[in-house]
Amino acid sequence: MGKLEDVEAEKKLWESDDAWELRKAFMLAHYDDYPKIQLQCLSQLFINVTLLGCEYSQSLMQKIRSMGAGIAASKDRSKTGNYVKASAAKKRQAVRPSDLEGASEDTKRQHVEKSPTPENESFNDRLQKLKSSLAMTPHHLTGEQMMKSATSSCLMKWYVKRVNQKIEITIDRYVAFRHTFSVSCEDANESAMNALIESIMSCVAAVNDDGDEIRFDGVPADECYAKSVGRRLGKIKSAVTNGAHTFKGLSTFLESVNMSLKQEPTKLEGWSEQLDLIADDMLIGSRVLSSTECTKPAKASIADEMSAHVCQLILKDGIRIINSAKSHSSLALQ
Repeated sequence: MGKLEDVEAEKKLWESDDAWELRKAFMLAHYDDYPKIQLQCLSQLFINVTLLGCEYSQSLMQKIRSMGAGIAASKDRSKTGNYVKASAAKKRQAVRPSDLEGASEDTKRQHVEKSPTPENESFNDRLQKLKSSLAMTPHHLTGEQMMKSATSSCLMKWYVKRVNQKIEITIDRYVAFRHTFSVSCEDANESAMNALIESIMSCVAAVNDDGDEIRFDGVPADECYAKSVGRRLGKIKSAVTNGAHTFKGLSTFLESVNMSLKQEPTKLEGWSEQLDLIADDMLIGSRVLSSTECTKPAKASIADEMSAHVCQLILKDGIRIINSAKSHSSLALQ
C-alpha cells in the first residue's frame, strides 16, 4: 500500500470533508517523520487546535503550530462556517423568546427542542479535549493511570462505583459506563476502564438529552462494554489476516487491543471436560472434550482449532455479541 492509500484509509466515517482534507494534508506532510500511531494522534491534535481552538501545554502547542505551518494557510477551512471554536461555543446563549417573535409555533418548538443547554454544550467540548489528552497519554500505562492523567489535564473528575460485579464509571456527574462482569473476570476494573477509554477514542461522545449519561455514538452506558469489545475485535482484522490462526496468535492479536485470552476448563462427569475460551469477559468458544481429548497436547490442539474458528468469524465480519448465561463470562459470541 502506497503513502496516499495508507493515509486515505485513515478517514473516519464521521469526519467532515473539510476536516479530513486538512488532516490528510498534515499526515502526508509528516508521513515519513513519525510512527503511524503517533502521527494519527498529532493529526487529530492539529485539527483540534486549528478548527476547534483547543489549547494544550505550551510545548505541545509550539510543536503542533510548527508541524502545521503552511498547511492551515493553504487549506484554510476555519472560516467556512462549518466549525465553531471551543472558546466561542462556550459563549453561546440559549434561544431567547425575542429571537422567536413572529415565528410559527412549529418553528418555536423546534428551536427550543434542538437548542442544547450551555452546560451540556460546554461539557461536550471538554469531552473532545479529553479524547485528545488520552491520545497523547503514554499507552504503556494502565487504563486507570491513563484516565487519571488525561482527566487531570482537562480539569475533570471521574469516579468508579462498584457493587459486587457491577461497575459504573462517571465523568464529572455523567454516567459513562455501566456493566455487570462475571465473577471470573480477573480484573473487572481494568476491563471497564479499557472499554471506556476505547469508546472515548473511537466514538463521538456527547451528553444525552436527559443530561445524565455520556453516550458514545448514541450508545447507552449499559451497552458501552459490549460495543467496545465488538469494535476491538474488528480492529484486529488486519492482523488476523496476516497472522497465525492459533491460540497463541489470537492471544497476541487481542493483547494489542487490551483484551486477554484464557482457557477455562471445567470437569464434567467421568473423565470428560468442557473447555471454554474467554476473551476478557466474553465467551468466544466452548467444546466438550472426551476422555481421550483431555490430555495436555490434545487440549492445546483443540484450543488452536477453536481460536482458528474465531479468527474466521472476525475475517468474515461474522461477530455477533450477546449476553452470556455462563458464570465465567458476561458476554458471548453467537
